[in-house]
Amino acid sequence: MRRIQRSDRQDSPPGRTGRRPAWRRLAVAALAPLLALTATTATAQGIWVSVPNLPTARAGLASAAADCPEGLRGTCVYAAGGMQAPEKFEAYSPSSGTWATLPALKTPRSLAAATTAPCPNEVEGDCVYVLGGGDADLLSFATAEAYSTETGTWLTLRSMSGPRYAAAAATAPCTEGRGLRGTCVYVFGGLNGTSDGVTELATVEEYDPASNTWATLPVMQTTRSGHAGAAAPCPGQSNPRHLCVYAISGISPNTPAVEAYDPVLGSWQSVADNPSGRIGAAAATAPCPEGISNGCIYVVGGTTTPTTLEAYTPVTNTWVTLPSLPTGRTTLGAAAAPCPKNAKHHCVYAVGGSAIAGPPPGALGTAEAFAIERAHAKHRPDPKPGHGPVTLPAPDPAPAR
Repeated sequence: MRRIQRSDRQDSPPGRTGRRPAWRRLAVAALAPLLALTATTATAQGIWVSVPNLPTARAGLASAAADCPEGLRGTCVYAAGGMQAPEKFEAYSPSSGTWATLPALKTPRSLAAATTAPCPNEVEGDCVYVLGGGDADLLSFATAEAYSTETGTWLTLRSMSGPRYAAAAATAPCTEGRGLRGTCVYVFGGLNGTSDGVTELATVEEYDPASNTWATLPVMQTTRSGHAGAAAPCPGQSNPRHLCVYAISGISPNTPAVEAYDPVLGSWQSVADNPSGRIGAAAATAPCPEGISNGCIYVVGGTTTPTTLEAYTPVTNTWVTLPSLPTGRTTLGAAAAPCPKNAKHHCVYAVGGSAIAGPPPGALGTAEAFAIERAHAKHRPDPKPGHGPVTLPAPDPAPAR
C-alpha cells in the first residue's frame, strides 16, 4: 500500500467546501506515465439511447442492477449515495421508463462500491450491496449494508475488516478451499482516509452471504483506487461459468494495468492493459457485441477519457473501442440491464457522475444507455425518454437479524 499525506487532501469535492478527495490529486500525478496504446475498432457495435435523468444529480455514486422492488417492473438500475446527496437511493426501471426514490441508505456516503448478490441470513432474493465509502471529509467507512429487493428494506451486515472508499466490488463464486460456499461479494483496493492521511490499498476481501462473514484474500499486484471492477469469464476461458474478478485501471503506479482474480486458483494475474488508462471510470459485464464470444466487460468514462467506451473480451484477452459516450463524465455509476422498452435487448447504463470541464466539476443527473448490437436483435430500443420520477413509500422495517 502507498501512504499519502493529509496535505494531499486540501481542495473541495464537487458541490462542497473543504477538502478534495485525495484520489483526484493522485489523478493529476498519474496522467504522465499513461501508456499510449491503440484499441481495436469493433465491426458491429451498438448505439447510445437516452433515458430519463437521475432524479438527484450527483457524483461519486455507486450503481448495480437487480430485480426491481415492489412498484416497479423487471430489472432495475440502482444508484446509491454520492457527494451531493450521500443518503439517496434511487432505481430506474427500463420496462416502465421510470425512476423511483427508495428508502435512504442507513449510512450516507459517497465513493462507495456496489454489486448485486444473494441476500444474507436466509433473506430471499437478491440484494444490492453498498460497501465502504466516505463522509463529507472523505474519512472512510468499513460499513456494509444490503438492500433487499424482495422486502424493500436495508440489512446491516458485518463490517469489512478495514475501511475504504474509491474501491470496487464484484460478485463471483467464493474462493475455493477457504471454508466459504456459493456466491461471494468481493471488495478490492481503494483509499483508507483517516485524520492522519490517506493510504492507497491493494487489499482484497470477500463476503459470504450464506454465513455473513468476511475473509481476507491475497492482495492485488498493484495498489489502486478510483478503479473499475467487474466479474466476467476468466481470461482465455471458453467456459463462461468460470468467473474471475477484474480490477481495471485507476490510480496506481501504472494506471492502464488490469488484473484478474481467479477464485479457483486463489491468485491474481495480469491481463491486457486498458488502452485508455482511466481514473474514476465505471464498469459492467454484459453480452459482447456481435461477433465476439462470451461476456464482455464494458468500461465507460473516467478522468483521462471521459467519453470513451471500451469492452474487454476475456476469451481473447483483447479490448475493442465502441461508440463514444454522449456525455463525458467521471466518478459515474454503471450497470447492465435490459434496454428501455425492449427487455430482449441488452444495455449498459451510464448514470450520474461529474462533468470534468471547467472548475469546479459539476454533478450530473444525466443517464444514458448503450444498446449492444447482437446478431439476434430484431430492432433497437425506443430512444425516447420515459416518464418522470416517482417516490415509493418506505415499507415496514425488516425484523432484526
